[in-house]
Amino acid sequence: MNEQAPHEWCPLTGMPQGAEAWAMPGAADLEAEWAECRRLLGEGSPESRFVNGWLRERVRAFALETGQIEGLYTLRRGVTEQLVAEGFAGAVGAHTLEGLNDETVRGLLQDQEAAYDMTFDDVASGRSLSAYMLKSWHALLTRHQATVVALTPQGKRVQVEFERKGQWKIRSNNPRRPDGVVHEYCPPEQVEPEVERFLRMYNDDIRHKRYPVNVESAWLHHRFVRIHPFQDGNGRVSRLLMAWAYLKRRLPPPVVTAQGKPVYIAALEAADRGRLKALSDYIGDRATETARGAVLTAREALSGNLNRPNGNGGRTVGDTYFPPVGRE
Repeated sequence: MNEQAPHEWCPLTGMPQGAEAWAMPGAADLEAEWAECRRLLGEGSPESRFVNGWLRERVRAFALETGQIEGLYTLRRGVTEQLVAEGFAGAVGAHTLEGLNDETVRGLLQDQEAAYDMTFDDVASGRSLSAYMLKSWHALLTRHQATVVALTPQGKRVQVEFERKGQWKIRSNNPRRPDGVVHEYCPPEQVEPEVERFLRMYNDDIRHKRYPVNVESAWLHHRFVRIHPFQDGNGRVSRLLMAWAYLKRRLPPPVVTAQGKPVYIAALEAADRGRLKALSDYIGDRATETARGAVLTAREALSGNLNRPNGNGGRTVGDTYFPPVGRE
């Protein structure tokens, strides 16, 4: 096992030995049940549209949480469920503890949802993962992000202009941990060859071996974020790569929440120390939650029940959303 310290950068490595055995217990049966539900739902039926509405809420949750994890905004209590149920068109700065500009918070949320949809479309195209795709996702994800945090030579945190959207970094972006240790990422001059190696390892080898989906997803997420090729936004792109593995197999991707961030970060740091299985298990647990919800919603729809509660106290009946009582 490679116990490489988490703060020291080293060239990326392939899939660990034995990773083919890291499937989540019961995952194969759950995936088969979801595939059967999709077959029975068909295309365009009321039941299918009902389930697709639930899945769209999971997309919005994914998009909303990925920005919260990065500290781009902090949503007030109760707002998360409202935006997941109703969409991002009504998002305003007052929904955030930071009091962001209305256009900024709405733009960030909508860009993150659009980037997810772009990832889905790229999967549907059947093309191999490429640097062009990664740069396109990044450019869309960061479209409404004006600044990034930087450190002065004296170690002071300041906001600087976000200059390189959709482009590889040209300066080091190594964060300083609370204990004072600098966490090293790939040096700028090594980014292009490292990304090329990452894509070659994945496209020519890993994706053909049909590792358990949580394993493939964890490798994509961790190896990309260890390169850290962009000025900012690397975590958001790495979570799209996490989703990519699930979307390729027609499975609903996991949602990593800001509330669960401490456990998520601990799993990432374990992977930094050579224990990729910790991240694989974490992703697998989150994906199992989503898959069970998808199967349960599909079963209800197939039984004729097209009526479900939303997390904000509203209710969806067929194709119609009803807000909580007392709200128009």
